[in-house]
Formats: sequence, C-alpha cells, structure tokens
Amino acid sequence: MGLGLRRTQSLRGGLLGTEPFHWSGDMNTLDALLSDVQVNRMGGAMPTVDEMNGLRAWVNTLRAPAASPPASPAAVQRGVKLFQGAGCVGCHDVGTGGAFQVPSLVGVAWRAPFLHHGCAKTLRDRFSACGGGDKHGQTSSLSQAQVSDLVAYLETL
Repeated sequence: MGLGLRRTQSLRGGLLGTEPFHWSGDMNTLDALLSDVQVNRMGGAMPTVDEMNGLRAWVNTLRAPAASPPASPAAVQRGVKLFQGAGCVGCHDVGTGGAFQVPSLVGVAWRAPFLHHGCAKTLRDRFSACGGGDKHGQTSSLSQAQVSDLVAYLETL
C-alpha cells in the first residue's frame, strides 16, 4: 500500500515525550526518525551524539504560539462539550487502512493546512468533505453553528 500524501507535523508545542513519532507511529525514538528521514530519505549523515543531544534540547524549546482570547467564551464552552461528545478525544484510525500518530492540538489554530494530507485550509474546512465525515469523530451531523462553536474551542488550545 502506498503512503499517499503526508503533511509534516509541527515541531512547535513540544515533541519529546510524545513518542512514537511519524504518521504511522512506527518510530519509537528521535534517533530512529532521523535515521529514516535524514539518512535514508535525504541521504545525509546521522548526527553525532552531541548533535542529537543539542537537537533534543532545541526541539523542546519550541513552544506553541499563545492562543488568542476567544471572541465568545460561551461558544468555547459549547465547543468543549461537542469535542468530548463527538469522540474527538481518542486516538483513531482515520479510515485509510492504517492508524496515524495524531499530533497534539496545542496551537492547532496556527498550523494550517490541516489533516495528514493538508486538504483542510482552515479549521472550519476540517469539518467539510475533506475531513472524512465521521472518520475523525462523529461530526458529520453537526450544524454550522455547532461547527463554529467547535472551531472557537479549538482556537483556544
């Protein structure tokens, strides 16, 4: 099975401690990830131990941008309930035949485009046809007002 399109996950918001890495969650360490990507795919050299230690230290300094204050705290509260009720809180198989390593939603408003292939240009678009219907939580029956509430919540993370 081909891998298809993949959108590179953001390093912002902390990376270490979120193992396993990679879309399929098949890389248990940063060393394994770099060996696959930097050495095998890009033809580079494997970093030295000192370089790896420096990279680990640097990656964990990349913080997610601060969330903007919500325009409507009431919409955010409704969005929290929708997020929990739609099953968004679990890790999941996205209907492609394999499970993906789901990135953190911290700072998600700053990371467009969205989804593993980047088809959702905005958070609202994530709840359109490119979002896979109910393959990413039970969201296909949400009204436009409910999607707005859910987006309001996501923008606060």
